[in-house]
Amino acid sequence: MSTDSSSSVAIRTVFEGRPLRTMYVPRADLWREDEFGEALLAEYHERVALDFGNNPVLRVLKVSGGIVHGSNPFVACLVDMIARPQARVATPVDLQVMLDCERAGHAPLKLRGSYKDAGLVLRSVHNPNGYLAQKLSEQVGLRVDLPAVVFLSGLRIVNDGDSPYGLAFGLTDEAQVVSAPVLMERSGHFDNDLVDRTTGLPTRIEGTERYFYGSDEGLTRLYLGRGYALDTIWDELANSQPDGRVVLVDNRMSPSKMAAYMEKLRKAAESLQT
Repeated sequence: MSTDSSSSVAIRTVFEGRPLRTMYVPRADLWREDEFGEALLAEYHERVALDFGNNPVLRVLKVSGGIVHGSNPFVACLVDMIARPQARVATPVDLQVMLDCERAGHAPLKLRGSYKDAGLVLRSVHNPNGYLAQKLSEQVGLRVDLPAVVFLSGLRIVNDGDSPYGLAFGLTDEAQVVSAPVLMERSGHFDNDLVDRTTGLPTRIEGTERYFYGSDEGLTRLYLGRGYALDTIWDELANSQPDGRVVLVDNRMSPSKMAAYMEKLRKAAESLQT
């Protein structure tokens, strides 16, 4: 089985998940030990063994209390490759939708208390992770200006003997790359209403509600933190902690349409209440 193929392996079960809100068709859930999750985990372990030589970067998952624990960007990319076309790994846009739903009293699942990998931040081709930054930059090309965020959903991983991790990232046709100058800002607080719902990123660092961890070089992770902070400075791409969670979203709606759809639902709900 070639690791250079961007095609997914079909899982013969249906992703159920939980509705993001009453009127919302796409569904989301943590990676758990239900029928879909067990099939996904079995396929994951098989791919790690057969395609990636049991690379230890990918062998970091544990199951406890019916939930799959652990996450890093390589893990999330492989999960996304396998889960498609039924589901995808949550993007920053998806996670912001879930936070908005939670604030509106329609929380689909518990996000607080765990971190969720959602993207890679490419600021330059220098360290940290200079080798992978250069490889990713070559693929991004002239598509967007740096700094940029690359959603993990839509990426693939491939074996790379020159990489410090033995793995590298590759863009697919589904990959989303978004230019975001705010990624060069210093760390600081921002308000939730300053988040661009089409990217899941704040437009400026101002306010008091949430925290943004910023940096200015290399390739780092983008994840939603335990307390809803946006962290863009974690440069250890192989590191996985027990409180890491992979969030899966029904793939019938692309992230690019998610924000517009949620806004229509919000307006529809308001009109029904008047």
